[in-house]
Amino acid sequence: MRNSSSWKNGAFALWAGMVLAAISNGGAVPVSLDNSSPGYSQNFNTLATNGTSSTLPVGWVVSESGTNADTTYAAGTGSSASGNTYSFGAGAVHERALGGLQSSSLSPTFGVEFRNDGTTSITSLTISYTGEQWRLGAVGRVDQLDFQYSLDANSLTTGVWIDVDALDFVAPVTSSPTGALDGNALANRVAISSTISSLSIPALSGFWLRWTDLNASGADDGLAVDDFSLTATFARPVTLDPPQGVPDAGSSLALLGFSLGLLGAGLRRVCR
Repeated sequence: MRNSSSWKNGAFALWAGMVLAAISNGGAVPVSLDNSSPGYSQNFNTLATNGTSSTLPVGWVVSESGTNADTTYAAGTGSSASGNTYSFGAGAVHERALGGLQSSSLSPTFGVEFRNDGTTSITSLTISYTGEQWRLGAVGRVDQLDFQYSLDANSLTTGVWIDVDALDFVAPVTSSPTGALDGNALANRVAISSTISSLSIPALSGFWLRWTDLNASGADDGLAVDDFSLTATFARPVTLDPPQGVPDAGSSLALLGFSLGLLGAGLRRVCR
């Protein structure tokens, strides 16, 4: 029994380590937005061009689940069929895109956290990006990155997430041959843009965006996000009108000046 208990404890420790490894990259500093600077853009060209890395742009987070999950991503060209989070690009060039490839042992999710540092609430978000396909895993079926946002999450794996189908990236290439693709080629990329409206994100609160990899039938595609941009619309500050019958400051000063003028004229007449 002691051996069995030791094995169970060891297995639990290994499982717990994998869970921690999958979420330990979540301590990101959010991207700040305010009334005077409501826009943000990211081209991912600071991602690693070779090997593996855990360095991401400010605000961006990677979360992996599965037996092969870790806290790093790999630089790749689409030639590998291994499940992972990838910095996709053509060789070691600095033109990169952030993406992933799902497998039975790893499921990648990536996204970004924002914070409303303005003085009024955010009422809408206009989001644009380019979806790039760097690998075709199997023919005759659809693979995609699902886009979601959350107003109450504190990581990529907590909170309530809302789907926005208009911002999903559906892989454009579905016919043979399978294997690596050039995600920068026009036929392998799609421009995506949409506005999320009717929001009320208070000042000094945050929100998250994420892309999850659909588990397609057969081997999955290598899909990525590039040239991301976001513009927030802020509510106008509330201005209070003076109560009815109460003159504003400008009118009061004008009236005071007129009264003083009349008083001065009267005094001059008396002095004469």
